[in-house]
Amino acid sequence: MANLYGSICLSDIPREVMKKVMTSKGEKIFVNISIGEKKEPITFGNRTYTHYVSCAPKKDERVEGVFYGIGDLMESNPTPVAPSPEDVNNAEHLGPADDLPF
Repeated sequence: MANLYGSICLSDIPREVMKKVMTSKGEKIFVNISIGEKKEPITFGNRTYTHYVSCAPKKDERVEGVFYGIGDLMESNPTPVAPSPEDVNNAEHLGPADDLPF
């Protein structure tokens, strides 16, 4: 599974979707968000954004005509590191598979 990373624009978050919540650490401001996959990826330079982040107000709190998108995300697929031939040659020999306890 790919990890997603990117950024959000804090100044694009509509103030009306920010909720003050009292937590055990004091008053905090929360924004409900949604992450979705773009129908068509968007490429800027060497970056291809495949997902988006948007504010996710409750249905009855949405305002027609307000754009709730606040950022774009791209996939980060960790590249597995294959052992070098030298690593394979220097690996400890474990013996035949029938020595295994299962």
